Amino acid sequence: MLVKIVTFFLIGIAALAMFGRLRWPGAARRRDKGGPRPPKPRKCKACGSYVVGKGPCPCGKG
Repeated sequence: MLVKIVTFFLIGIAALAMFGRLRWPGAARRRDKGGPRPPKPRKCKACGSYVVGKGPCPCGKG
């Protein structure tokens, strides 16, 4: 009885693995196309470091 349970469990896990590897038609195209890209991060013109937030650069020059 225990052998049957283990066998059915392993068959179920194998079936789930096969379904997980299925590639739906058009899925790659949607993933490659993507959406709008996020804007490039701002950099300080004086020191070249990234500016976090809307305020000025901490170096005080930019």
